[in-house]
Amino acid sequence: MVDQGYAEKKLLDKIFNQVSDSNSKLSENIDVVDKLRKQLYGKRYLIVLDDVWDTTTWDELTIPFPEVEKGSRIILTTQKKEVALHGKLCTAPLKLRLLRSEESWELLEKRAFGNESCPDELLYVGKEIAKNCKGLPLVADLIAGVIVGREKKRTAWLEVQNNLSSFILNSEIEVMKVIELSYDHLPHHLKPCLLYLTSCPKDTALTISLLKVEVGEESFPALEKLKLEGCCDLEEIPPSFGDIYSLKIITLVYNPQLEDSAMKIKEYAEDMQGGDEL
Repeated sequence: MVDQGYAEKKLLDKIFNQVSDSNSKLSENIDVVDKLRKQLYGKRYLIVLDDVWDTTTWDELTIPFPEVEKGSRIILTTQKKEVALHGKLCTAPLKLRLLRSEESWELLEKRAFGNESCPDELLYVGKEIAKNCKGLPLVADLIAGVIVGREKKRTAWLEVQNNLSSFILNSEIEVMKVIELSYDHLPHHLKPCLLYLTSCPKDTALTISLLKVEVGEESFPALEKLKLEGCCDLEEIPPSFGDIYSLKIITLVYNPQLEDSAMKIKEYAEDMQGGDEL
């Protein structure tokens, strides 16, 4: 992920560690551009630069990559048309279409009910919520996170629908209102936690003692990725994480003591979700 406040060396260090299968931190006097170029030279590789904001960033980040050959590819994603046109080589940019209403509903239903079907009494209002997402994947994902934490009752879903239908969603301001809506529906004990996390720079390592929150399905109903790194004081991952339908990836770094509990959660989640692999 290349955000607006990205640090070039830090990001290139991260790419180098991924392509070299290393977790070591390069010292400040090491030329990471040269090391990355040598690491990739003559090899077949796929590099994904996600959410690039300007042409200068693209130019800076592609310096280390050797001339694309042997089937190697660099994939660029961006919200800016001029960046996409600037970065194109052999192929024209692919503009992603909006979601169809049935696709938005499929996302919402999967997040709310897993492999089960939506009850008949919620079907109509659920599809109306999907229509109000206006085909925007971000909005559909945010609203899915809202409804999964609500009661599976028509009155609760109607409240979400009424709030969402008041937004036009044709500007960044309106989309921010949807983000605010998802925050408003967080459990009270998690709001301070979220505000604290948003004040931290991206990729900041936090110790377990800093986050005094109860974990589990009710606390993190829309959690998709869990990464635990160097959590020496943690003896096991709480079994309740297996009840989080949206959880797809558990990554352990320097946590051999957590492997057994992670495997138990994986097996439990796959049984509960009808064989979907975690």
